[in-house]
Amino acid sequence: MKKLFYILLAAGLFFGFTSCEDDEPVIDQPQTETPDNGGDENDNENGNDNPENPNPAEGDILVVYYSYTNNTHTIVTDLLTQIEADVVRIEPAEKGLDYAANNYALGSALIAAIRENPNDASSYPAIDPVEVELENYATVIVAAPLWWSNMAAPLQTFLFNHGSEMAGKNIGLIVSSASSGISGVEADAKRLIPEGNFLTPSLWIRSSQTSNCHAMTAEWLENIGLIE
Repeated sequence: MKKLFYILLAAGLFFGFTSCEDDEPVIDQPQTETPDNGGDENDNENGNDNPENPNPAEGDILVVYYSYTNNTHTIVTDLLTQIEADVVRIEPAEKGLDYAANNYALGSALIAAIRENPNDASSYPAIDPVEVELENYATVIVAAPLWWSNMAAPLQTFLFNHGSEMAGKNIGLIVSSASSGISGVEADAKRLIPEGNFLTPSLWIRSSQTSNCHAMTAEWLENIGLIE
């Protein structure tokens, strides 16, 4: 019996560590990702090493995401075990900013500026230059944290700059939030990519569901026709 116990314990630990981690603590005020040290940016960003999905979807797919914490990064890393895609991670031009300081004053101010003048380029925070040829992709998956019921500001900057280049492309949307609904993020995406062909439904992954993100992303990819 003792031997059987240790075998079962080892199996439980293995499957626990291989699932997506819930690394976004639940924060109700504001509804946004919360500070974390982030993940390893060298994680599998352009390949598939998951034996559970030996034949990931192939195609001209681009994943664009921003992650202040490790949460959205974790979801995207899992997504890439199921599809083959190129990846662009958006980074703010100004480094070391603490969006959570002073009760999230900076992050709130960035969103407020965009809301006040959404058609003015100066309303959007600067991001690192991005080299991507969008004409090479038929499908773009946007993975976005939710900030104050809206899409995270740095990702909005990228879409403001490049949304017109996504006209006619299939657009998939993944949203990470603590508990708020995602309609505001969907509205931001459609405003910034006005001629995109949005695949429905969007995928909403809450903090409490992050441990099940593999199953959720697999079901979503099947629903929007990217895997069978």
